Amino acid sequence: MELSARASYLNGVREALGVPVLVLVAGYLGFGALAGASGVSLWFAVISSVTIWALPGQLVLLDMWQAGAPLIAVILAVSLANARFLPMTMTLMPMLRDDSHPTWRYYLAAHLVAMVAWVACMRRCPGMPARERLHFFMGFGTVCVVSCAVMVAIGYLIADAIPQQLQIGLVFLSPLYFFVIMAGEVRSRLMALALGCGAVAGPLCQLYSPQWGVLMAGVGGGSVAFLILKATSSKHA
Repeated sequence: MELSARASYLNGVREALGVPVLVLVAGYLGFGALAGASGVSLWFAVISSVTIWALPGQLVLLDMWQAGAPLIAVILAVSLANARFLPMTMTLMPMLRDDSHPTWRYYLAAHLVAMVAWVACMRRCPGMPARERLHFFMGFGTVCVVSCAVMVAIGYLIADAIPQQLQIGLVFLSPLYFFVIMAGEVRSRLMALALGCGAVAGPLCQLYSPQWGVLMAGVGGGSVAFLILKATSSKHA
């Protein structure tokens, strides 16, 4: 039985309310505290969370703002930090498409793409009728964005009460959670190889170039995984 738009949206809300939101808000609480300690305005911290909606990119923004970097350098750095969302969006959008939805909704949905929402929808959406998927994703993403914006404000206001080490630790909860759920969702050799190669390449690239390590590890680890899979598939063909 196909659900209504409202029921599908509420399913997404219910899916988000739990561990996904708890992990995200913990990270954004830490970001709010870091922003408060750095001297940026409360509105700057909250609006950056809603508009950028990517914690690594926001941390880059905060760091470069404190360093007095030129605006164009800040834009490029934030864009590179958020480049991982391009393949996520390219794989998710075809799954969400249905002729019953106007085009503008997909642009709004693309803004809500985040690693936790992406994993949840890649897991749940294949089992849903195509018409329900976009509403489910919108419900999930809206809860995440609103909750995190609120927690940024709270973290900002109580920054003095949170030790700096704890602020940084909270920020890194989100990527750790993402790695754990990705590992739990491994369904193919390519995904297993990508995770393994990324886990090896990450520390090595970080040691080689702290500024470009994450980008190098993502591109390099994924490419190596693809080449290994292609080579082994050719041998078995």
